[in-house]
Amino acid sequence: MRNRIAVWGRDAQEKRVLMTLELQVADNIVRIETFPERVVSDEVYSAFMDKWRKNQEAELPEPDRVIARELSVTEGILPDDLRAEQTDMILRAQTEWHFNVLSEKLAQNYRSELAEIEDRIERAGAYSSDLWNQAKNFWQKVQSQLQDKTLMREQGNELRKRSDAVFAKLKELREAVNAQYEEESAKQKARFATLLEDVEKRIVEGTHLNKVFQELRELQRKFHGIKFTKSDRDEVYQRIDAAFKSVKEKRGGGKDKGAAATAALGRNESRYQGLLKAMERMQKSIGRDEEDLKFERRRIERTDGQLEAQIRQAKIVMIESRVASKNEKLADMGKTKSMLEGRIEKDKKRAEKQARKAAERAAKEAARAKIAAEIGSRNLSPEEEAKLTAAAAKIKAGKRQAKADRKEVRKAPPSDTVATMVAYSRVLAGEVDPPKKDRPAKKQRTAAPSLIEQATAAVDKAVDAVGHEVQGVVDTVKATAQVLTEEE
Repeated sequence: MRNRIAVWGRDAQEKRVLMTLELQVADNIVRIETFPERVVSDEVYSAFMDKWRKNQEAELPEPDRVIARELSVTEGILPDDLRAEQTDMILRAQTEWHFNVLSEKLAQNYRSELAEIEDRIERAGAYSSDLWNQAKNFWQKVQSQLQDKTLMREQGNELRKRSDAVFAKLKELREAVNAQYEEESAKQKARFATLLEDVEKRIVEGTHLNKVFQELRELQRKFHGIKFTKSDRDEVYQRIDAAFKSVKEKRGGGKDKGAAATAALGRNESRYQGLLKAMERMQKSIGRDEEDLKFERRRIERTDGQLEAQIRQAKIVMIESRVASKNEKLADMGKTKSMLEGRIEKDKKRAEKQARKAAERAAKEAARAKIAAEIGSRNLSPEEEAKLTAAAAKIKAGKRQAKADRKEVRKAPPSDTVATMVAYSRVLAGEVDPPKKDRPAKKQRTAAPSLIEQATAAVDKAVDAVGHEVQGVVDTVKATAQVLTEEE
């Protein structure tokens, strides 16, 4: 409804008069003027309805009575000696004008708050994220009031224009800061490029790699403490990462599964610790918001005016929304924490397994080197060398045949696979003697043992040593074959 209305009514003498009512929002006053019917011609009435109500200039007669009344919810707008013919319009004006006054007071509070922000920006003279956040939070409050329609469209447009000017000023200040930031980032990028060139040169030379690795770790630590632009950060990070990989390859760790498992464990543990710190910060932040929420709820119980109560209620809604959002993020962090705990447990088991395998490989390499050294220290006759070469060829051919047999077993139907596994298990367990080829009788040899016989004796001892382990494997194979047979 407009802030100006004109209605016909009657005064205390029951004379018909034209009453004009104007709401002065800033003062919470209703100005009432009355005009006798005799001075209100058709032209004058049209001027009231078409121009005066729309705040346009119009030639109007002088009123015979002027009254100023404070707008109240409990008392009527008109004095007791005036009575309107359209009472519903008067009641509607009283209700809507009261809302307009409250809305104007709220808008005035926002104007004052915006003026404080403008003054802070003017006095600061430089961009600050705190100032940006203040302006952002202020505009979010205004938007919330506009969505709830507690502010008029004109008031919202006014606040929007001033807020746009505030953000434009902040963006201008931020561009100046960004220019300095980009300049500093370029200097730091050039400094790191010089340091990395020296490191990369020494990596190519392959000298003092342990020292180079430690220098890279120190460079990485400094890198994380310096502010770069996104493009500069990515470029420097890629060079540092590539240097780390080159050092690891030069040191022989590029294909070490044990080192990879240990590195994965370290990364997950580092990420886990960082997540715990982030969850702690989030919990503290939620605690502060909950304290603010309690404070606002206590204050709303002791507010003096309805406007302040409305403002407090709006703040409560904002804080509750913020707490709910943070709780959702905290729940997601909890899920990530559980996932990382599972990964860390798997990484620990994987690292232990790789360590055991590495120890076994080292033991095998040591034994192989020892045997090779012993064989190399002895002089072999041409006949013994020929026999050893033939034995090695047979072992190699046997390995190829075993590989081919395994492929055939995998391709065979399930029933054939089960039968084959059962047969293997029986032969290995000694329940069935394997078929043997007819061999010609060997000639009697001298009692002096040859190198071949000594090697054969060593192999027999090795077979006896792993006999117990083979028996365990046989039992497992038999059990598996029995289960598969029962399922068929």
